[in-house]
Amino acid sequence: MAAAAPVVEKTEAEKEAEELKKEKKAEEKKEKEEAKAKKKWFDEADENFCGFMSLQIVDTDGYAKKTKGMDIKGPMYLVSDAKADTVVLEAEFSANPLFYCQVPNEESLLMFGKWWIGEKPSTLTTIGASIPKSCQAAHKDMEKSSTTEFSMEVEMPLLKGAPSRLVSATIVTKEQKFITKVVKVSLKVPRASWMEWKQHRYRFKEFNKNQAGGGGGGGGGGEEEKKE
Repeated sequence: MAAAAPVVEKTEAEKEAEELKKEKKAEEKKEKEEAKAKKKWFDEADENFCGFMSLQIVDTDGYAKKTKGMDIKGPMYLVSDAKADTVVLEAEFSANPLFYCQVPNEESLLMFGKWWIGEKPSTLTTIGASIPKSCQAAHKDMEKSSTTEFSMEVEMPLLKGAPSRLVSATIVTKEQKFITKVVKVSLKVPRASWMEWKQHRYRFKEFNKNQAGGGGGGGGGGEEEKKE
């Protein structure tokens, strides 16, 4: 019987090289997984987009009116092409006799709108909020343009320099029994601003993850992540 081949012990340098190779492969695998997770989270083509928007009538002190026809909330849909330069979000409402939002022709009342992703609004799911607009000014705009629609300026707080980068929302109305009711709302966001908004939300996500991993306080951000 032939003698067994002697076992050649690896040198310390060879062992170290093998360990480094294993670590490199593990890091590469982790990087690929993280890149895949980030791509899924960003949903660049917005295939999984869903969200809500709301409108309400407030007085000059910012208090919401509680009577019939003073507020409405509904789901919105992304209707623009994935490669379009402008992202368009739309919500439509029926001219319901009970549940609707009207545009009273009164100087002391203003319209306020809010847009967010997911089911519930929060600091990190909010897309934008409108600069309150006088309802009387809205009526003047419609009279001037001889149409049934007017526009509102919307601020996206997660954009850098947000006050100077307002986007536009178009409110379409319908007259029913002498009441001007909102039937459609379209929010238009430049693609670059939309991607920047996503990117800044992602920074908060990573910040909260890093804080949790480091054992430090996350500044109360964990609850935000659960909501999302």
